[in-house]
Amino acid sequence: MIALSGNKELHMSFKWFFLCLAFLTGCSTSANITRHNAPEISAKIVGGDGENIYVESPTGRQPIRRSDIADVDHPGDAAAVIGGVLTGYGAVNIVMGAPKCESEGAAFCTGVFAPAAIGIPLMLWGTIVKMNSVSAMNEGADPGRSARVLVLPTHQFAGQPKTPGVSVVGTF
Repeated sequence: MIALSGNKELHMSFKWFFLCLAFLTGCSTSANITRHNAPEISAKIVGGDGENIYVESPTGRQPIRRSDIADVDHPGDAAAVIGGVLTGYGAVNIVMGAPKCESEGAAFCTGVFAPAAIGIPLMLWGTIVKMNSVSAMNEGADPGRSARVLVLPTHQFAGQPKTPGVSVVGTF
């Protein structure tokens, strides 16, 4: 009976983990563009030149004159900050809770690692979305070049064979 209740706790932990992950990654990739004498626009910035920035709207690509823009709130800030807070909390949680994982069981251990497991990708996603938006708005920005993070599993880590690890590569 004890093993069954442990499995229910683990199952519930995974439900919450995926529910939180789905909720937190549902953030928008649209920038809020405040204009001097026109309504605010919420759209994805796809490019820019000396006179205009270009946004993607339901009717297609539209220019907005740079001189008409009062402020641009790029997407990704909230996700990056929330992800950073979760990552920081997760790091402290891992340091404090990891030694107890073996004795406390799988559900406890899932709770120890969940904040960092959610926070790191959320922080990376928010940072990349913001950098892509800022980069696209710059004059002469190459629309094909955007920020990326690539995580590759490795079979060797710190020179030790058969030790799992990852390689992280980023372009910004």
